[in-house]
Amino acid sequence: MRLETERLILRPIEETDVPALFLLINDADVACNLMRVPHPYPEEDYAPWIRNAREKMERREQFDMAIVLKETSLPIGSCAIEDISWEHMRGEIGYWLGQKYWGQGYMTEAVRRMAQFAFEELGFERIHAYCFPQNAASIRVLGRAGFRQEGHIRHGVKKGDEFIDVYLYGLLREEFTP
Repeated sequence: MRLETERLILRPIEETDVPALFLLINDADVACNLMRVPHPYPEEDYAPWIRNAREKMERREQFDMAIVLKETSLPIGSCAIEDISWEHMRGEIGYWLGQKYWGQGYMTEAVRRMAQFAFEELGFERIHAYCFPQNAASIRVLGRAGFRQEGHIRHGVKKGDEFIDVYLYGLLREEFTP
């Protein structure tokens, strides 16, 4: 499976991506914005996570994609559709990007393409995303991709020893414009 945008390729994460992605995700400024990613990320956990993600993709339980720059062929982050409910035709979109690639529109491009994949190829009725209230960049990405804020979940996740509020954003098939 391979999805493309003007500047990006979204493809399944490969074990050869581990060195580049591991360095990017182990940045404290990246990890602090991710609900399910510890910091530091244990290096020995990364390759097994990728193998598990590929197995889940084969079973259509989750779609984890490396975000790759067309210009350099380097992976710069990840975008996934997870927590899929085929019964309800919905899933959650999650994403992260290496810090040196922030502010260049890459994530908006990737999220839009993954939304298109969810609606047009998977047949979803809805996708949703979570982000921390202090993550202004993620809030902008979701807004530019057409998502609308639907809720504020107080103490929605525990990160380290702290409970953190979470915003919920959603996008319906009828609202999506490629």
